[in-house]
Amino acid sequence: MPPPLTILHLDMDAFFAQVEQMRDPSLKGKPVCVGGIPGEDRSVVASASYEARKFGIRAAMPLRQAQKACPHAVFLRGHYKLYQEVSKRVVKILEDYSDRVQPSSIDESYVDITGVLKYWGGAEAIGRGIKKRVVDELRLTCSIGIAPTRTLAKICTDLNKPDGLTIIGPDDLERVIFPLPVEKIPGVGAKMKKSLNTIGIFTIGQLAGAPQEQMFKRFGVYGPQLQEIVRGQTNREVHTEDERPDEKSIGNSRTFGQDTADRELLRTYLLAIVQMVGRRVREADMAGRTVTLTIRYGDFHTLTARRSLPRLTSDENEIFRLAWKLFEERAMPGVPLRLLGVSLSGLVPKKTAQTDLFEKENKVFKAMDAIKDKFGEGVIGRSSTLGVKIKKGPGK
Repeated sequence: MPPPLTILHLDMDAFFAQVEQMRDPSLKGKPVCVGGIPGEDRSVVASASYEARKFGIRAAMPLRQAQKACPHAVFLRGHYKLYQEVSKRVVKILEDYSDRVQPSSIDESYVDITGVLKYWGGAEAIGRGIKKRVVDELRLTCSIGIAPTRTLAKICTDLNKPDGLTIIGPDDLERVIFPLPVEKIPGVGAKMKKSLNTIGIFTIGQLAGAPQEQMFKRFGVYGPQLQEIVRGQTNREVHTEDERPDEKSIGNSRTFGQDTADRELLRTYLLAIVQMVGRRVREADMAGRTVTLTIRYGDFHTLTARRSLPRLTSDENEIFRLAWKLFEERAMPGVPLRLLGVSLSGLVPKKTAQTDLFEKENKVFKAMDAIKDKFGEGVIGRSSTLGVKIKKGPGK
């Protein structure tokens, strides 16, 4: 029987802002906001230093609002290539401790340290060693959580920020995790919190102990799934780069002007996104099998779900049916979304596939594509997506 997993989650503290303070030491100790210049654009704050957060400034806050909250804050457009370079250096440090590293964003990574605990002297020694190297080599701080699952590790990371280290084992859930408010669960935003509070669930422990039937009735399959997650019963493995599926894909996404939880509106946008994906796949004379749905919440927490179709296709009806099924299974009811994205991967040229494989492909799509080529994207489409504009995006 394999040993229980030990997962480390690393989150760089106020990453963009901290890198700017490292790049320009005169900014240290000052409230720094990265994202744009108020008055010159309509951007939002991408990263706020902890000095800025004392004034209530947070990520995704409109720049004008942030300037009102702290008029003397330093606003910067940022140096995103530098952030990427630093991010790669952080990952290299992690890879020195374990060969099972999975970056989840530019400033976060998961590391499976199960098999190297004895070699490095235990979880605490690994956590402290990583933090020391990040400080010594990059002059930055990070926060680390170590727990039996990815979600629990991420919750632990947020308990002692900045520059924190929190470690729990399976026996620590009731003492450390269960007393926390439900909004500490990644992805549980204001609306989901309100929905849970309405039925008397205010803490993670109350969520874990709620009747499964009640959770299913109120939230569908997501309710019991959320209970399993906070009990430590559900865990996604850490996948290294080599273990991930072929990423050659064609995809599109839409960032909304305003976060929305409107189910019908989201369904309309998803359909419009899928239509563009199908069009681009057919333009490339390709077909694929694996559909990936990307959901980004208002707090920038991002979730992806992937599933394969029974056959290669470029039929947007098939792609949409599976994408919407993934949405219904994985999206949190009532929680506003910032972005939706869909991609089709495992692509192969149609000419290399079986000759009769696409005989049933709906010829209407090709006719619509030809009309759009001649007269523009908005000239024809489904009535449900009229007025929804999705730009052609690059393949992922």
